[in-house]
Amino acid sequence: MGEKHRIVKKVFETELWVDGKMLPLNHMMQETLANMMVGFSKTLKGMDSDPETIQVKIKKLSQPKDVDAHIYP
Repeated sequence: MGEKHRIVKKVFETELWVDGKMLPLNHMMQETLANMMVGFSKTLKGMDSDPETIQVKIKKLSQPKDVDAHIYP
């Protein structure tokens, strides 16, 4: 390795799938996405410890609907 290479620790195995296709993520993006989701989940009620796995699914609705932002589904 040349002088410009830097060794960093890999903490997460992270994949991003969109419409059934896995999008390539470099090390920095994998760690950023994982840390963001772990940090977010730790702030939610009911989280007693660090999560081992997190799954996020997002589906676009065919038609927008009106909802009360303060009521959980």
